[in-house]
Amino acid sequence: MKENIYLNFFKFNDLSQVKEFFFDTLLETNHDYRFFVDWEKVRENVRKFDLELNILNALIRDTAFDEKLRQILKKYPEVLPCIPLLLAVREREIKIAEDLSVEEIKISDYIFTNRSLTDEEIDQVLIFFERTGLKAFFMQLATSSLQDYLYGIEVGSDSNARKNRSGNIAEEIIKKKISKTIDDCGSEMSMIVQRKFKSLARSNLQVPRGLEDRQFDVVVLKPGRAINIEINFYNVGGSKPQEIVDSYINRQRELKQSDWEFIWITDGPGWRTGRSQLEKALDEIEFVLNLRMVNMGLLSKILKDI
Repeated sequence: MKENIYLNFFKFNDLSQVKEFFFDTLLETNHDYRFFVDWEKVRENVRKFDLELNILNALIRDTAFDEKLRQILKKYPEVLPCIPLLLAVREREIKIAEDLSVEEIKISDYIFTNRSLTDEEIDQVLIFFERTGLKAFFMQLATSSLQDYLYGIEVGSDSNARKNRSGNIAEEIIKKKISKTIDDCGSEMSMIVQRKFKSLARSNLQVPRGLEDRQFDVVVLKPGRAINIEINFYNVGGSKPQEIVDSYINRQRELKQSDWEFIWITDGPGWRTGRSQLEKALDEIEFVLNLRMVNMGLLSKILKDI
């Protein structure tokens, strides 16, 4: 840590107090109300198939299901991409092992792209509906709206994106803080986000050797100075936070060789079981902040002063 900046900002006597403050103010979570479901994404994923789902709604509880499905597939092949979605599958090509208990296992290929189907291909789609349980769903479980059913699937599928959303929330907060600092400083400072280092060569910057193909979270540019800011949040401990400390110590060294500055913003309860590793980072990386420090204005001060 750059001792003077931290001690002057917090009015502490030594760096041990800064370290204690860092650990005492680690967040228990960064999950805000937006973390659980991205409703706009869910709504958009359903809306783009609204017409096709309305066509398939005609199959619900139809006693002549097979014949009605044949008619729909012949007349409206655009419904094909919707079929995997009803099984919570986004791929348009699905491979299925017919019988895993036999010596020669047959693999069937089902392709659900919008195209005209032969009678034989339509027969295969009917088999798919029968054997995956989709026919039983239409005949026994579905009510009046596949849209409502697909909303449920999309909400469930969106939970898989929560891990990325957790990291994005932290990045979003930091980027807003940086933007506010840039506004305060006028045109002398600018921000670039989520690119590879080599893309900066067009800006007449010296690209750090060895990092050309690496992606950065944020780069702040000011006259005669480039600053790389990396942002992450650890809800759980384990080997990942420990490994990343060494990688960021190396990142700072590589950046310094090209006269860059490096700031690492990290937080989360995962560090409570990795304190020794984070203390190593606090000793060897010049600027390490948690979200509390950022919100107190330390990031803004560092960006203005370095």
